[in-house]
Amino acid sequence: RKLLLSQRELGASFEVEAVQSGLDLTPENSPELFPGEAMGEDALRLLRDYRRLHASVRKTVRASLAPVEATVAWGKRKFQR
Repeated sequence: RKLLLSQRELGASFEVEAVQSGLDLTPENSPELFPGEAMGEDALRLLRDYRRLHASVRKTVRASLAPVEATVAWGKRKFQR
């Protein structure tokens, strides 16, 4: 009923018959479903990608800030009357 490592409750009972004990899971016979980089093995690459995306978002926010501030100022003047 629980996951092996986290002990998270699954809410369902799995019978012993559901386990496929005859599977050959040796490394040469069971390739990964995803390449290593897709699973986060290259932490430095992921950090570099994150920093590039973060910089792009900050640049967009900075460019949008002046029009937003002008709109807020206009709204204050317009509706304070």
